[in-house]
Amino acid sequence: MTEPDYYGAEPKQPPRTWDFLLTSALIVFMLVLVVVFAVSSLGFGFLNQECASAATACSPDRVALGQQICTYAPGAIALVAIVWSLIRVFRRRIAFWLAGLGAILMVCAFLGGKLLMDSGLPA
Repeated sequence: MTEPDYYGAEPKQPPRTWDFLLTSALIVFMLVLVVVFAVSSLGFGFLNQECASAATACSPDRVALGQQICTYAPGAIALVAIVWSLIRVFRRRIAFWLAGLGAILMVCAFLGGKLLMDSGLPA
């Protein structure tokens, strides 16, 4: 057990190298996912153009909303997860789980937006 310092505050814990390295790797993985999802969502614009044709029976609002979710949600989730993870790393708290959770939520948001787009297109 460690003794408190002069002012009564608990001393800081030593840095956890494994947590820092794992968090850094997951942050880099999230940034790669953001780029992959952004490039993938650019191709979804062709689905919007297909839906604009009067010959198809689809829901253009649903397709547009799904495309916006695929485009913007992974980036927003990554931004929040990266900032929150870095704050926890600097405060010497366990932070790898936040970066991992952020990556999982990014994939779920992208797939949810893709499912929403697919539900708006005719079968």
